[in-house]
Amino acid sequence: MNLIQIILFPLFGFLINGFLQLSRTCKGKKVSSQQSGMIATLAMILSFVTAVYYYFQFNGQPVEARLVEQNLFNWIKLGAFHVDFALRLDSLSLTFTLIITGVGSLIHLYSIGYMKEDANPAKYFAYLNLFCFMMLNLVLGSSMPHVFLGWEGVGLASYLLIGYWNQDTQKVLAGQKAFVMNRIGDLGFLIAMFVAYKYIGSLDLMDIQKATMSPYVTTVFCLLIFFACTGKSAQIPLFTWLPDAMAGPTPVSALIHAATMVTSGIYLLNRISPQLLQSPQVMNVIAVVGVTTAFVSAVIACAQKDIKKILAYSTVSQLGFMFLACGVGAFNAAVFHVMTHAFFKALLFLGAGSVIHALHEEQNIFKMGGLSKKLPVTTITFVMGWAAILGLPPFSGFFSKDEIIIESLYSAHGHEALFVMALISAMLTAFYMTRLLVLVFFSPSRMDKKTEEHVHESPWTMSIPLVVLGVLSLIGGLWHQNEQVHENGQAIMIGSVLLALCSAGFAFYRYSVQKSKRTIAT
Repeated sequence: MNLIQIILFPLFGFLINGFLQLSRTCKGKKVSSQQSGMIATLAMILSFVTAVYYYFQFNGQPVEARLVEQNLFNWIKLGAFHVDFALRLDSLSLTFTLIITGVGSLIHLYSIGYMKEDANPAKYFAYLNLFCFMMLNLVLGSSMPHVFLGWEGVGLASYLLIGYWNQDTQKVLAGQKAFVMNRIGDLGFLIAMFVAYKYIGSLDLMDIQKATMSPYVTTVFCLLIFFACTGKSAQIPLFTWLPDAMAGPTPVSALIHAATMVTSGIYLLNRISPQLLQSPQVMNVIAVVGVTTAFVSAVIACAQKDIKKILAYSTVSQLGFMFLACGVGAFNAAVFHVMTHAFFKALLFLGAGSVIHALHEEQNIFKMGGLSKKLPVTTITFVMGWAAILGLPPFSGFFSKDEIIIESLYSAHGHEALFVMALISAMLTAFYMTRLLVLVFFSPSRMDKKTEEHVHESPWTMSIPLVVLGVLSLIGGLWHQNEQVHENGQAIMIGSVLLALCSAGFAFYRYSVQKSKRTIAT
């Protein structure tokens, strides 16, 4: 196995499907979703297999020994300044690589059924492979310029995918909004590179981690990186692009806005964590912005009617939890929540896609209902995602979310106010997710008769990823060996679960039990 294979397979998938699309355009031949989808999916599976190989290579080794590097070529050379195009795999980048390739493979497979009727599936799958290629460069790059290449590359690919159905002006505008707002944040990344080179003399990420700068320069550098992360990971004030980005196909939302691109900010903060620890002021800012984003987005989600926008604001809120973890110094907890969130949020988005597919593109949850009998696989797996995001034991979200809540109080950078805000945000999550679950699956049908007659379960290419992600949402938390961070941690976990259940119970009463007393308002 060779490290470069991880990024080459999706690149080849992009080039092959790109050629198929050009051939179709020139000759007028139609490329089937199954043909182009299998090429793209196989590319991702092969990349995932390579990543799994390195996982087993690292298994049992001490953390400091878990490092593989491959210098491909000298990329930039200007006098004394030079940057190598090199790949670097360690524990952090391997975790993200497994998420990108593993969850990405499932989403590619799901897309085969979802995009079956699309006119240009080869173009769609080419864009999807391009996105994954760029995302892998982002997490495997050894230097800031290499990371920035992937950083901008996923921005381009997401723009193409969000506005994929470019016959619709609103979808195009959503893609443009996402592109522009991300570029605003990316300015911070660019300036941070200049600061790093001026005061460290290197843009290699290992050199930056080990460097010692003055407190003032460290604070400026960390603030610039954090500003870049607020754009890519949709934090206040640059968070409004992500809900609008739901204009793209639902599998795109699952890949980009749940499992990969929006977690880039968490990756970068973890990558420069030694510098962050030298600037407690910046960590305080990160924690406050994170928990505020988690709370505000959860409040907004409670009032949404569009099934995808509810999940979009939920993603913003969960990203806020991850930023909170970074801000209080719980970097491992942040990465752990990235992993569990990739499982259950990708599952929820794909479940929503299955509903939308069955209801002929209907997205208003007040025009649904009674789907538990019509869509059994979708319902069961969606309930598993619901339990995971609520943090109910033994589902994966229980372990990662509660670890962040505990750290927000008891870590060296924790505070009572952060803890209370995190608990309230978790309660709101339980409310709006139960509201969605009840209105879509377990309340009386509010569909018109024509739609209801044609509702059917999704094809196997869509159902299999749902089942796999459902299982991962159940057992994903078992992969993280966590020592209890405080003697009161168990009591807090029990209290958090009880509060979530109370909030979910209220939502169930509000939208299900009361249905016999009055009609649910639309």
